[in-house]
Amino acid sequence: MGMDQETTLNADLQLATPESPQLDCDYKASTIQSVSPPKWHNLLQGVAQATKALLTNSDRTIAINHALAILGQATAAHRVYIYEYHSHPVTGELAFSRRFEWVQSGIIPQHHNPVLQNLSHSEFDLQEWHQRLTAGYSVCAIARTLPQPQKQFLESLQVQSMLLVPIPVDNKIWGFIGFSDCYSEKQWSQDEEAALIAMGAAVGSIMVYRRMSDVLYSERQQAQKQLAESEERFRLMVEGSEQVFFYIHDNAHVFEYVSPSVQAVLGYTPEELVGNVYHLIMHESSQALADELTDRALLTGKQVDTFAISALHKDGRLLILEIAETPVIRNGQVVGIQGFARDITDRHQALEQLKAIAKRDRLLRGMGERIRTSLNLQIILDTTVAEVREFLQADRVYIVNTNIRGSESAVIAESVAANYRSIREWTLTSKIHEEALHSYFNPRVIYVVNDTSIKADLPAVIAQDFINFQMRSVVGVPIMVEDQFYGLLVVNQCAKPREWQHFEIDLLEELSTPVAIAIQQAKLYQELQRFNAELEQQVEKRTQELRQKYTELEELQNIKDEFLHAFSHDLRTPIMGILLVMKNFHSLSNGEPVIISTPILERVIQSSERQLKLIESLLEAHSSNVKGLTIQQLPLPIHTFTQAIVKDLEPLLVKHQATITNQIAVNLPLVAADSLHLRRVFENLITNALNHNPPGLHLILNATVENEMMRCTIADNGVGIDPEVCERLFDRYIKGNRSQSTGIGLGLYLCRQIISTHGGQIGVISEPDAGAKFWFTLPLANPFLDL
Repeated sequence: MGMDQETTLNADLQLATPESPQLDCDYKASTIQSVSPPKWHNLLQGVAQATKALLTNSDRTIAINHALAILGQATAAHRVYIYEYHSHPVTGELAFSRRFEWVQSGIIPQHHNPVLQNLSHSEFDLQEWHQRLTAGYSVCAIARTLPQPQKQFLESLQVQSMLLVPIPVDNKIWGFIGFSDCYSEKQWSQDEEAALIAMGAAVGSIMVYRRMSDVLYSERQQAQKQLAESEERFRLMVEGSEQVFFYIHDNAHVFEYVSPSVQAVLGYTPEELVGNVYHLIMHESSQALADELTDRALLTGKQVDTFAISALHKDGRLLILEIAETPVIRNGQVVGIQGFARDITDRHQALEQLKAIAKRDRLLRGMGERIRTSLNLQIILDTTVAEVREFLQADRVYIVNTNIRGSESAVIAESVAANYRSIREWTLTSKIHEEALHSYFNPRVIYVVNDTSIKADLPAVIAQDFINFQMRSVVGVPIMVEDQFYGLLVVNQCAKPREWQHFEIDLLEELSTPVAIAIQQAKLYQELQRFNAELEQQVEKRTQELRQKYTELEELQNIKDEFLHAFSHDLRTPIMGILLVMKNFHSLSNGEPVIISTPILERVIQSSERQLKLIESLLEAHSSNVKGLTIQQLPLPIHTFTQAIVKDLEPLLVKHQATITNQIAVNLPLVAADSLHLRRVFENLITNALNHNPPGLHLILNATVENEMMRCTIADNGVGIDPEVCERLFDRYIKGNRSQSTGIGLGLYLCRQIISTHGGQIGVISEPDAGAKFWFTLPLANPFLDL
């Protein structure tokens, strides 16, 4: 609706509601006289009288209030009112306001209630009402069954049940008529809803009529007779609007009533249709659908969804009608079908055009995207001809390279329906054939033939091509590559002649440009590939020896670095143990000879032997990049083994003011392990904890059997480790971020190598300020092997 139309309609609604006797807030429902539900013929008579009042009364205020009073009496509603949809004056969102109201005697009017002016849908969650009304449906509700916001809204107006019907104006929702019961939960029948929906449509049509009559009146103020004739003419136009009301009695599908508006829509008078089967106005393609849905409504008594059919105008034109059917139920029995038909041909055609435009745009965008992202010319061209054939619903689409000579097929891409020959079978059969082709197809002109059978100026060889390949209709668009004629993008209709539309030819012309770009791009890519291949061969030949030498040098450097790091790291722990023992004896000697006990001397010797074995092990590990560690797994009692390690590390524990609690049980099964390498794991993990934590650390050793593996843990109460560091802690050269961190990051890497070689796993669980728990698993020893 345009701005001037809205202004006119809104001006019609700035009206006052006649005063009605008000009801005190404490008024009881029993004081209102009960009104019997209206009978069907009374309701129809009321709708007819209300429509007549709107049409015949010149005073709009009196006419609308009179019509509402008639509807109130006919429906036995306590309150009848009209609302208008509009934009909220402040927020701009959709809102509605009460414009007219009629109430029964004793009911408080709400016309001047400020709550009902500029009321936003979102305030009481009323969006669903608007959606149904916009779709042309009614809204029937019992207040107590509604969601809380809607229930609160109706209860604030003392409404227990209500029915809303849409007021359409110019195919848009203008507002609605409402019928409220304040003291009963009224159930509206489908007949009543249908009649009142018709009333809403009539109100909308009359608004259009009023608007148009005002325009005519302003132009013909001096001609009262002409104005009367114009009003009559537009009244008839309202009756013949796009909505046609009809009634069908049973599944014989015979019209018993058709509104006069049918003549404006389908060209038939009501008299020509009443008594005839509705197939008279339907295209045969829609008869089965209409029969199925109509019979379903008659059988089930339930309203079917709105559906569209192809209808035939009296003059033979094909129309698209939107049909809404509602069963008429009386005394629990379906007695017929009433419905509305609306002409949506223009909307349908516009929608189909929009779909075609969108599909064309997708086709062009897809072509452009493939050119940008793919260098495979054949895939690009094959996809293009297939999509063009599907879009145009053609029988054959192909691209021909007119520069190809000889027996080789000039068709480089084709999409053809299964029941027609492939154009790839076509070749230039002779010099005359080639000359005719190049002379007839102008490289700068789009070639269009709607019917090849009546094209008189065709060269004989080309006419024969059309016959051989059943080309009844042809469009050929030239493809120019680097301003040179490359070939044609051709579309064929083989089944019958075809009148090609301008938008179809424009699409093919638009497509010829990206096709040319793709062909040119493919040529450039081929040249680039040849150049790159030659360049790569030269570079590869000249640098192969250098890469080989560099690789060998890099490998040797890595081997040397790993050896030095591992060597220094693994020797430090046992040397420190010996040094601490010697320093302890030195501090106790006071310049006098010190007697070293045999056990201590044996431990020093054992530590030195371990150093020698570690050196040998490291040399063995770094002698080859493939072999790795060599271990000898023998049955080992884990409790006794760890007790000895703790004993050996006592000087180091004293230095760091640390303590160890060995909770490993004595009766655990034996593990299969290399004692030398396993000692390195325990010593590295313990010394790592001591070196990376402040003094006073407490460690706990423990072991359990899980999933036929021994799980050993070394837990401390230190500063903890960041979870991100935990994930990489066992990688080479990775150091923890705990306090007093030292070393070069090989200790834990070697631990992982040792445990992995044993067939186990190793990890750590820690968080900052929560200590750390290192764990690793070892295979259990075969119980049948001796220690």
